[in-house]
Amino acid sequence: MSKIFKNILNKKQKNKLLKFIKKEVKNLGPKYPSLQTDPDIHLKNEMKDFNQQIKKYIAPYKIYKSWGVCSKGEAIAWHRHLGTKYSFVYYLHNPNEEGTMFREVKKYYDCVHYSKGVENTLLKFDSLRTHSTPNTYKKIKRYVISFDVR
Repeated sequence: MSKIFKNILNKKQKNKLLKFIKKEVKNLGPKYPSLQTDPDIHLKNEMKDFNQQIKKYIAPYKIYKSWGVCSKGEAIAWHRHLGTKYSFVYYLHNPNEEGTMFREVKKYYDCVHYSKGVENTLLKFDSLRTHSTPNTYKKIKRYVISFDVR
């Protein structure tokens, strides 16, 4: 199950958030793909508008952890988010509209499904669903905010 919510922030809020996330992402070492923020970004004062706007999409749950990501086509291994109910991806700046890819294991083969990553949309999916970010030869910066709720 996945669901997409549109028009999360107004233009001013979105630009302010992008400026903040650009400042916060850094290399966290070999265990973390791409540039990322610390996993508690939702606790920062600059996230207040965003947190307010997403409340209705995450209710009755609360954010467990959240992080901003800046990627440029790097491969991110298939993974799941254990110990949480739902995972979300907010597409903050995504000129290529690269979304999230999901792996579904069938009896005799694996299937991959792609979501579209339109800017200013929020993708919700079950945290146990195996997923990844598509890698690409296009080296265009993509900024997202990912978070888990429980």
